[in-house]
Formats: sequence, C-alpha cells, structure tokens
Amino acid sequence: MIKAVQIFSSRLLLSFIPLLVMAMVGSSCATMAQSESSNELPSWVNNPEEQFSDQQYLMAVGSAPSRQEAKNQAHANLAKIFVSKVEVDENTVQEFEETNSSDGETTIKERTYLITDSNIQSDQQMKNVQIEEVYEADNGTFYALAVMDRMKTSQMYTEEINRRQNAIKSYQKKAEQTGSKLEQLIYMKQALMHARMNKMLANQRAILVGTTTQGISEDTSVPAISQAYRMAKKECTIRIKGEEIPREVKLTLARELQNEGFTISQSGDNVVVDIALNLTMKPIDMGRENAKFFQWALQVESQNKETGSYFSTYSVRGREGGMNKANAKERTTQAIQKKISSEFYDFINEELLSIK
Repeated sequence: MIKAVQIFSSRLLLSFIPLLVMAMVGSSCATMAQSESSNELPSWVNNPEEQFSDQQYLMAVGSAPSRQEAKNQAHANLAKIFVSKVEVDENTVQEFEETNSSDGETTIKERTYLITDSNIQSDQQMKNVQIEEVYEADNGTFYALAVMDRMKTSQMYTEEINRRQNAIKSYQKKAEQTGSKLEQLIYMKQALMHARMNKMLANQRAILVGTTTQGISEDTSVPAISQAYRMAKKECTIRIKGEEIPREVKLTLARELQNEGFTISQSGDNVVVDIALNLTMKPIDMGRENAKFFQWALQVESQNKETGSYFSTYSVRGREGGMNKANAKERTTQAIQKKISSEFYDFINEELLSIK
C-alpha cells in the first residue's frame, strides 16, 4: 500500500539537515588535549583551519561546562552551517481567500508559499561527523572540534539523491499509466515530495563540494514536478455536501482537503470523490440553570466516484456548553473545527490518498 505522505510537513524534512537525527557514523574522539597549568587555548578553538584543511573538512567548535555538552554543541554548530545557507524545512502552506460572487456563491482562492524553520537542537547528530579534539580549560570549560569529511559526505548525499531520483521516475511512470485521477494525484504528490527533498539535499551537498545539479535531471526537478502536480490537483475534484452544516465547518473541511491536493467543486459533475456530511446537535440538560449544552456528532462519508466504492467513515463527537443557546452553538462549531483541523489530515492520507 502506497500512502501519500505530507510532503510538506516539517517533521519529515528536518531529518535531512543534513540527514539529521540518524546514528552518527564513526563518531569518535581522535585526540584529547588537556592542560591544567596553561591559560592559553589551543589554536583550533578560534582557528580550526590551522589544525585541519578547510578544503577537506567542514568544521565547527563547541564549548560548554561538560565534555558531552561541548561535543553536542559542536555538532549543532556544524549543522547551523547548513541551516544558515539552505532552506532546511520546506512546508507548503495554503492560504484560502474567500470571495463571494454576485449570486451569493462562495468560492475559495488558494495561495501557496514556503516557510522555513531553522531551529537546531544541541543534541542532534549528523552522519559522518567526528569529534577530533576536546580540550578542558583552566576554568573548567570544555571545547570540542567537530569535523565532517567533505568528499565522503558528499558521496552519501549523491547516493541519497540518486535513490530519490529513481523513486521520482517510478512515480512519474505510474502516474502516466494509471487511468485514475485519484491515483495520479497520489503518485505526483509522492514525486513532488522526493523532488523537493532532492533540491534540499543538492543545496546541502553544494556547501560541501560546490555541486548542485549532479544526479538531478530537468524532468525530475521541482518546477517540472510541481507543474504536473498542479495539473493532477486540477483534475482531482471533490464535492462537499450536507444540509444544515455550519459554513465554518464546511470551510475548515475544504481547507484540509485542499491542503492535501484536492480541488473543491461546487457541482457534482465529474467529481472524483463525493463527501457527505451529517451533523447532529442535540440539547442536553446538565442541571445548570445559567448554561446551555449540546451533544454533537459529525460523520463524514466519502465515496470514490471512479470505482463506486466507499472509504471508511470519519466520525467525531463531543459536548459543548455556553452561557446561552447561541453561545453553546458557537462553541460547538468551534470545537468541530478544531477536531477537523487536528485529526482530518490523518484520515485524508490514510483513506483518500492511499492505494490499497
């Protein structure tokens, strides 16, 4: 089963900064220099290139009250070299602008942009990093020198880029061969995820050796894949229907679906997925004179119009109260929106955007 992965979620991309949060390969302390009588720091603390070739190694120094903290800080400072030069965490964010036509129909315009997050935790480790020097100063401060072999690490990047390049081509071929608009969207979304990852990895590799385009062909680049993905989104339409559903609930649901690649259709003509909403809100007596309460339940039925089959039902329920009936209804609507915003993403990717 192929599942569409939120290509634009930070928790996936951060693992490649560069290939962060992986077991450190060959990390070791090559030497340990200590001096209890000298006030002078080793030259590598301020000028690491005097100890190792800057052309052969990428280097960073860390300092802290303990030996391990100094090592961790050196790792983090080395990672920041990448962060300062590369968009390390690409998240596609859709903004939705509501517009009303003359006949009262509401449409939603989508605007996409990129945001970046360059936070690096001090205990994160990178692949192919070694701690070559550790020094304890008279005042108890530890200094550590982290080095990364440029050539060896760039080869690791190239291997990862090539692996993703092959995956992109495989998804492109599947998208071309399938007769399903829904499957085409799934495959192109996967391809775009790998293309964006490859762009980031190539930029990080360039920091090491200066090569950005090696292993990335034009037809598998981000612009080319993005164009194909946009076409697949345009074709993969979805309709949301349901009587007496608060407008805010429908808009929240539409936003989540659009975030994952679907195009919202106002008519039922040639839709790929049909979604029917059923919402119940029943007043309940909680024995409180100055408050009103509602017991509510939302069900989302989704049908694949290409095959006629139904997806699993998404259902959520709860209870909300307020100072009066109007306030209780408002709070109920807000609670439903919050549930959809926090949970419906998983349903979309596990049900609508998966090939079983």
